[in-house]
Amino acid sequence: MLVLADLVVVLVLALSALAELWTSPSGDLQGGRGVHTLLVVGCTLPLMVRRRFAVAVLAIVVAAAWLQFELGGGLGQPFFAAILALYSVGAQAAWPVTLAGPGVVALMAVFVDGPRLRDGEPWDQVVPAWFILLGVWGFGRWMRRRVRESAALNARAEAAERDKEQQAARAVADERARIARELHDLVAHSMGVIVIQAQGAQRAIDSAPEQARAALSSIETAGRTGLAEMRRLLGLLSTEPEDAGTTPQPTLEQVPDLIARVREAGLTVDLKVEGAVRALPAGVELTGYRVVQEATTNVLKHAGAASVDVRLRYEPDCLDIEVRDAGCANSNSADGAESGGHGLIGMQERVSLYGGTLRAGLHADGGFAVHARIPVDGRQT
Repeated sequence: MLVLADLVVVLVLALSALAELWTSPSGDLQGGRGVHTLLVVGCTLPLMVRRRFAVAVLAIVVAAAWLQFELGGGLGQPFFAAILALYSVGAQAAWPVTLAGPGVVALMAVFVDGPRLRDGEPWDQVVPAWFILLGVWGFGRWMRRRVRESAALNARAEAAERDKEQQAARAVADERARIARELHDLVAHSMGVIVIQAQGAQRAIDSAPEQARAALSSIETAGRTGLAEMRRLLGLLSTEPEDAGTTPQPTLEQVPDLIARVREAGLTVDLKVEGAVRALPAGVELTGYRVVQEATTNVLKHAGAASVDVRLRYEPDCLDIEVRDAGCANSNSADGAESGGHGLIGMQERVSLYGGTLRAGLHADGGFAVHARIPVDGRQT
């Protein structure tokens, strides 16, 4: 695209200069139109490579323009070519090479315009051109700085985006590793006891019923202990009051109570339950409850006094949840995701643990929507 733009500029300058040359009287032209045609080419054609060889192009263009002027040619198109070459020196050349631009202007003032002033030419027809040329060079320097600043800002934005993605990935990996370690520490012992006692009960069920009964009692005790430890772990991870760990984990039956508390906080909520309501696996029930809880909490935090539609649909093999608010465009958990990823990432991890999918983003009607599908058998839908 830049090459095409340079080609258009060169053609416009060259054709206008040649048209003026071949249509004007040739009485004052020294060397004839053929020599001046070559000088016009020397003034314009090098501009094609001005971005790569700015200083060399400036020297060639100024020399050709000056020679053409000395041989009786005009200063129209050659002057514009010199301005473009001078701008390129300011915009493309590095420091201190770019000082060649003001240097050329100074040389022109001394060796070209100086004699003109001594010959009596009015200063107001000579001196303003110096300021024009220096201003063009200065504008080129300013544009160079702006381009570099813009490139630096883009690079920092891209680096920040990559860093945010890496932090989110590390947060997911760290959370998974931590949960895996703690679950192993809390449950592995109880599972081992259950397996051993079950083997003993199986061997003794016919020959020693009392011994088998004792083994089954030990299995029950180990199972309850493991379940209590699991709940204690979830209590440590939650932000609820300290005595919450002693209460049963919430299920979808408690979603209306959750909605009622959200309404008391000032949020307008419309809850719809579709399909055949039935008991689902405990993990699916808890995950569905947490998705509704997190999504509505984020609306309270980020969407102001928005209204929310909460839909629970019981499908034959899947639980479908959608929470949609009518708040501002940057509402809901989008802000939570940008501030560290603990909102959407946490929901995503809960849902994916049971083979489900979660999508979150702006919807066409405005506001923010969270849509989760959780298979009841734990397989990806």
